[in-house]
Amino acid sequence: MRKKLGEVLIESGLISEEQLQKALSIQKEKKQKLGTVLIHEGFVTKEQITEALSTKLKIPVILCHEMHIDDSLKKIVSKEAALENLIFPVELKNNVLTLAMADPLDYKTIDNIAFKNNIRVKEVISYDWSIKKAIEENYEERLEEVFDQFSAAVDANVDKEVEFMEEKDEEEIGGTIESLYSKSNFPPVVKLVAMLIADATSKRSSDIHIEPRDKFVQVRFRIDGEMRNVLRYEKTLHESVVSRIKIISNLDITNRRLPQDGGAQVAFKGKVVDLRISTVPTVYGEKVVIRLLDQSANLIPIEELGMPEQTMERLIEVFKRPQGMLLVTGPTGSGKTTTLYASINQLRSDTKNMITIEDPVEYKLPGITQIPVKESIGRTFAAILRSVLRQDPDVVMVGEIRDFETAEIAVKAALTGHLVLSTLHTNNTIATISRLLDIGIAPYLLSSALSAVIAQRLVRRLCNYCKEEQPMSDENIELLKNAYNICSDIKKLYVPKGCPKCTNTGYLGRVAVYEFLPISTRIKKLISRNAADNDIFEAAEAEGVSFLFNEALSKVRSGVTSLDEVIAKIPMDYYSTSCSVSAQAA
Repeated sequence: MRKKLGEVLIESGLISEEQLQKALSIQKEKKQKLGTVLIHEGFVTKEQITEALSTKLKIPVILCHEMHIDDSLKKIVSKEAALENLIFPVELKNNVLTLAMADPLDYKTIDNIAFKNNIRVKEVISYDWSIKKAIEENYEERLEEVFDQFSAAVDANVDKEVEFMEEKDEEEIGGTIESLYSKSNFPPVVKLVAMLIADATSKRSSDIHIEPRDKFVQVRFRIDGEMRNVLRYEKTLHESVVSRIKIISNLDITNRRLPQDGGAQVAFKGKVVDLRISTVPTVYGEKVVIRLLDQSANLIPIEELGMPEQTMERLIEVFKRPQGMLLVTGPTGSGKTTTLYASINQLRSDTKNMITIEDPVEYKLPGITQIPVKESIGRTFAAILRSVLRQDPDVVMVGEIRDFETAEIAVKAALTGHLVLSTLHTNNTIATISRLLDIGIAPYLLSSALSAVIAQRLVRRLCNYCKEEQPMSDENIELLKNAYNICSDIKKLYVPKGCPKCTNTGYLGRVAVYEFLPISTRIKKLISRNAADNDIFEAAEAEGVSFLFNEALSKVRSGVTSLDEVIAKIPMDYYSTSCSVSAQAA
């Protein structure tokens, strides 16, 4: 009997019948796949869907991005079919095709392949990123084919007229003293560092903190935005551990008195993980922070960011404009970079010249020119941006606007036919306008250049395996009314409990909360005359802008996060003149 996705997820305890019916209603209206709707609404993650399908259907999960297949399999599944349906042919044996699928319940695709090729299909599950990489690796044109095609269109001897100039690599790193390697290469130290990285990757940690204290060294992981103690070890090992980390990241192990930054790359369970390593001297020895960047998760479709449908549609409208400026704002760790990469992914096209300026380049994007900032040699955001504008760009992403010079060049670029994307560290959308005016951008220039501002935060997602429902208490109602001037229509809450799946925290993963401010004609006029924040807020409210706290409360209503998490993580920057119902009615 063929099962449906909703049945599988309900049987697994991941969603409720109420959530399924809501998703089915949205699916009918938007003509999207049910899984896409469920992820977009924040009810489940892609990983949870994969695990549930694997368990309930007894189908193994495989990684196929390192597989190399015969050309005969490509005739059974074309590149177009593979990309459209997120499938990858693994093996054909005894007239049975093993087919890796992101959605093993896509029976229409299974039946079409089986009927068209007169074979049986045995489905296995794989992650969409793994399938996409496998397609990219296996279906790409061979170099000989590309050369033959190109040489047919040009003079075959044209290469003899080209002479390449030899350049020295400015990034070349000098050697270190061999004798200092001995302790750090001792097998237990090597194993300890490797285990820390593997454990952090398995636990979805974004950062590893190795902190020397008075009598021991504390290792902590940042998971879902929160720090957690994971290990202590004796201080006698610390120097060797730090040296080992410096060796793998090409840092100077003889220098313990100055901060250093480096990088490395590791492969773990089929994933490629970039490590960004920072060391800094403290009173008890060197502290090391390792940021982990999973290269398999770099291109998140904009539909999977968890934006409200209306916000996403307005954002895509901004992307359709030939010029202007989109700013994403929020504190460090609020997901700004993820939103920018999703935006770049949405904009990516063979017909556009797209350039990014980043500090550092976190993920490598095919088809896009990416330039790393290096301030020590004068390669600043402003200096690179000035040069980039002479490279005929259509879209420019500036990792961060830090000063007047960068802001001024970015604004002028947005006024001269370029689409500019960047980030700023402010609390909300309206404060972003104030910040740019305060650092010296002329109001009339900003009003003309700015297209939209997004403010965002990340809140922890309640664990779907153990969250508990409870009625909204009078205490919470009074808290929202007195502290935030919000009359809540929320009748019930979900609260964290804790189970082995979420390491007894009650939370598993994070979800973004967005505030989207389109710069309408009315708001442009207010900016141009340097109006007060309150005036802009009133105009935005009148035009239907939903602010961060109200958006967060809608996540509480749908059971995605808890009220305590929202109060702890989301600032309430705006106050209406009277008590108003929070967010829109469900």
